[in-house]
Amino acid sequence: MNKQFWYDYKILINMKAKYLYLISFIEGGAVMVTEIAGAKLLSPFFGASIYSWAATLSITLFALMSGYYAGGYLTTRPKFQSVEKIIWIFLLSGVLVTLMPSLAKYIMMQTISFSFFSGLFISEVLFLFPPIFLMAMISPMIIYQITLKAEESGKSAGSIYALSTSGGIVFTLLVGFLIIPEYGISNPVKIIGLCVSIIAMVLLIKQKYTHKKIITFIGILFLSAGVLFNRHELPSLKKITVVDCSEGLLGELKIVDEYEQTADRRPMKLRSLRTNNITQNSVVAEMPSQSLLYYVNFTKQLLKIFPEKKSALLVGLGAGSLYKIMSDQYKEVESVELDKRIYDYGVQYFGMAKHDNVIDDGRHYINTCKKKFDLIMIDVIVGENIPEQMISFESFKKCHDMLTENGILIIENGAVFDFSHNSFAPSIAKTLNAAGFQVTLFNPLKSDQHGDILFIASKNKFNYSNISLKDDLMITVGMFGNLVNFRGPLSDYALNLNVFDFRNAKLLTDDRNYTDKELKSYYLTVREKVRNSLSTEIDYINSANPRPQ
Repeated sequence: MNKQFWYDYKILINMKAKYLYLISFIEGGAVMVTEIAGAKLLSPFFGASIYSWAATLSITLFALMSGYYAGGYLTTRPKFQSVEKIIWIFLLSGVLVTLMPSLAKYIMMQTISFSFFSGLFISEVLFLFPPIFLMAMISPMIIYQITLKAEESGKSAGSIYALSTSGGIVFTLLVGFLIIPEYGISNPVKIIGLCVSIIAMVLLIKQKYTHKKIITFIGILFLSAGVLFNRHELPSLKKITVVDCSEGLLGELKIVDEYEQTADRRPMKLRSLRTNNITQNSVVAEMPSQSLLYYVNFTKQLLKIFPEKKSALLVGLGAGSLYKIMSDQYKEVESVELDKRIYDYGVQYFGMAKHDNVIDDGRHYINTCKKKFDLIMIDVIVGENIPEQMISFESFKKCHDMLTENGILIIENGAVFDFSHNSFAPSIAKTLNAAGFQVTLFNPLKSDQHGDILFIASKNKFNYSNISLKDDLMITVGMFGNLVNFRGPLSDYALNLNVFDFRNAKLLTDDRNYTDKELKSYYLTVREKVRNSLSTEIDYINSANPRPQ
């Protein structure tokens, strides 16, 4: 071969490389978006626990491994040794990304009745594996195309994987910090998939104009338009109305109205805020600031006996019921909530007063706050997605420093099913003690077997022996037939640590936090209950008939 041949060949390679580098950059970004979307789309059905993330990561890595091998193998087949074949694979991956949100929901509505782990893995294999597998095939095929000589193969591989990874970095930052908090996950993923498909079709047509490509292009546009503009109406049936639904930082948020009857058969509408289908708060719709949760109403009574009532901090806003209770009794109340949608929903649907809520991670706020408070309320232990950075020795030590001399720290741990097998509660108590707190535990249900646990931590010993709760009723689902009195000696509500699995209690630190390990069975139980309830609800919505009583 003469020098002119190599000169002309290099020019041709450089022209192709421009397109291939663009594809590599976008492919790397699309892989990361698809991975994030896979975990977020799982949340309403299988939760956002460490197990869901582990499944997402393992399926992603499996798809990448398989795709890299398949792409490398195809470079040995003459039929696939062309730029056009790379673009067709790029196009197909874009179509699958566009379809993924709709496909994922359909698949998980079928697998929701499977066991937790089988449903989790089968779902992700069906909707997450295919697009990532196709995108992983692209890098080795591009490396083959841009490599002129065998001795340049290492440089070519390094360049392509670096470019692909840089795309992943850019897309991850954009999606994680800007797009998901503002626009959720489903529509951005559909739009990214559509953009990939359009770019691929333009490149295909630019390679060689054919009627087949034009027809394919038009078909993809119609398909994508159908997916993007297919708006499913929120269910509104005789007993269930989904008032609002959105996606964002914490996953899926829903406002759900359920129509029930009181004990004397009068109609009653309940309203709940659900995060990934786990109830965060429940109220009577006609009295949206009145929570139906035991620990919220018990806290209202508990705050009345505290001496200092100037400043308070609430970490974890919920639907705003605790904020109202605290603002009624304290002069200044500051709230911190990571997901702005929760604040907006609290104001719009639960009667919470507008205020200057801080949008921040609770731990970051605690680490940077210079203020002192008479009360700090941590209400973040809900469901199976517990921020362990909030439940650690270092976090509690900072809270200790933020409290006034007579200040109180309250931590809520709701819906504990079995105290005797629970080592998480005594671990919290042990960690609070290590941080310098005197700790007392209360259960609004007066049970030593199950219920809501409130940790009352103070710098000085909290003496409750002569204190009685004097008034107020808690409205329950019975509304007019089943009212709960929070009255009598406060000591009746106290819990002894001996009712828990205290022998396995551990000190929880930032470096060694055992929260996920200690709560594994609890996570699975919570999600199993949610999935059973959701499966029944899906059947009910699909049938459009009331559930049998």
